[in-house]
Amino acid sequence: MDEPRHVDQFFYGLVGICIVLLLGDLLYHKHATFSFESWFGFFAWYGFICCVALVLLAKQMRKVVKRDEDYYGD
Repeated sequence: MDEPRHVDQFFYGLVGICIVLLLGDLLYHKHATFSFESWFGFFAWYGFICCVALVLLAKQMRKVVKRDEDYYGD
């Protein structure tokens, strides 16, 4: 995993798996409770947006809970 070509292969493999799973969304009938749940790739986008929101929220929370480097003493 230290060589750049292995990192590239791993990345493109993950992208390929994500694309295959997204296309698999077309292969079954959804029994949605709400109409937006039946949109193509809804749960993929929902998960991505929530993950980004969590990262941005954590960056803001860091400002509140951050302590000085020597908070616990020497």
